[in-house]
Amino acid sequence: MAISSKSSLREVLADERACAIIEKYIPGFRDRSDQFGPVMGMKIGMLLRFPQVGLPKDQVEAFIAEIDALDA
Repeated sequence: MAISSKSSLREVLADERACAIIEKYIPGFRDRSDQFGPVMGMKIGMLLRFPQVGLPKDQVEAFIAEIDALDA
């Protein structure tokens, strides 16, 4: 399955390449995955824009660009 910013959090966490990108921008994110039950079906591109994530807009855009390039 191709991974992109339109992939669900569940799909992204199942892909080691995508997990490496997550860890680059949000260290320790995967370690907290047991807390993500309610949002596992949401698109990663949408989730990154939540203020709780704490990423500035430029980092969100860079993350999305890297994720979208995985299977482009």
